[in-house]
Amino acid sequence: MLGGSLVACVASAAVAQDAWWPFSAEDWTSGEAVSIEYSPTEAPTKKWKLCAVYPHIKDSWWIAVNYGQVSEAQRQGVELTVFEAGGYTNLNQQISQFNDCVALGADAIMVSVISEAGLANQIEEATKNGTVVVGVGNPIFEAKVTSKIYTDQELMGFTGGQLVLELFEGNPARVVQFPGPQGAGWAESSAAGFRRAIEGSAVEVLEDKYGDTGKSVQLRLVEDALQAYDDIDLLYGVAVMAEVAVTAVEEAGLADKTKIVSWYSNQGMIDGVLNGTVAGTVTQYPVAIGRIGVDLAIRALEGRESAKEVHPVPLAITTENVGSLDLTRAFAPAGFQPTFKVD
Repeated sequence: MLGGSLVACVASAAVAQDAWWPFSAEDWTSGEAVSIEYSPTEAPTKKWKLCAVYPHIKDSWWIAVNYGQVSEAQRQGVELTVFEAGGYTNLNQQISQFNDCVALGADAIMVSVISEAGLANQIEEATKNGTVVVGVGNPIFEAKVTSKIYTDQELMGFTGGQLVLELFEGNPARVVQFPGPQGAGWAESSAAGFRRAIEGSAVEVLEDKYGDTGKSVQLRLVEDALQAYDDIDLLYGVAVMAEVAVTAVEEAGLADKTKIVSWYSNQGMIDGVLNGTVAGTVTQYPVAIGRIGVDLAIRALEGRESAKEVHPVPLAITTENVGSLDLTRAFAPAGFQPTFKVD
């Protein structure tokens, strides 16, 4: 088994370094899934310079990835510089930040792409020049990265669809889906997975409403849907949508009629499941994704054995199992603030 924009420095002891492994995952290096228990490599031989580029850090999912990368960089004793582009509409900003990582002399760049096509030239140029490039969080299918760790978004959507089928127990359901930003790739993949899961069932998708994952955008989309359609049984999609939909549904007097489900999780989703405002969610362990991204970079820099493509295994969360789950691999600790520099 395989064993910023802003700067906020933290001491190496500031984040707890509890052992996070072994972590159940799938190794897709061969093109087929092989179940593994992932463990990090031994300590690196030098203080490598790592750089990370995120689409944004506006929600607890990316904060969890940030926590995972920061804590693992501290544990392994490497440098880390983090940039975030401010949203999925800011591709040019992310390209500039990727170039900033190169200019800083990063040994490895961990990139969470806004658009794979938009970053393809930068990824190719960096790898040709000997920089390790690791895809983290968002899928990269064609660009020749060194390695990658991300959730299979279609499988996430499929898992969400199975959850919805269980919630409605074969009864008809009218659904509006909010997959995320159109053109991001992962949004379309999750939507396709959801449709595959409900194919042939009594669940009907009224519309796919794409949009940035900022709260204001998602709230507008939810309000538009509630005005456009009568008798919506389910609002399904990104976690930010689910968060803002709770209040919108209550204000519309539909709390007893319209369920809310997210195909990925953040802290708000867990809180919602616990208090009953969210019917269910799916987690893919973003803290672990961040940690493994750092480890993949170090493995490549050290020339050590490494999986080339790792996928966490998604898990549906409902009121029935939420109380028994270990969520330390999914969410940053309370009080953790986004951190942009580890020296």
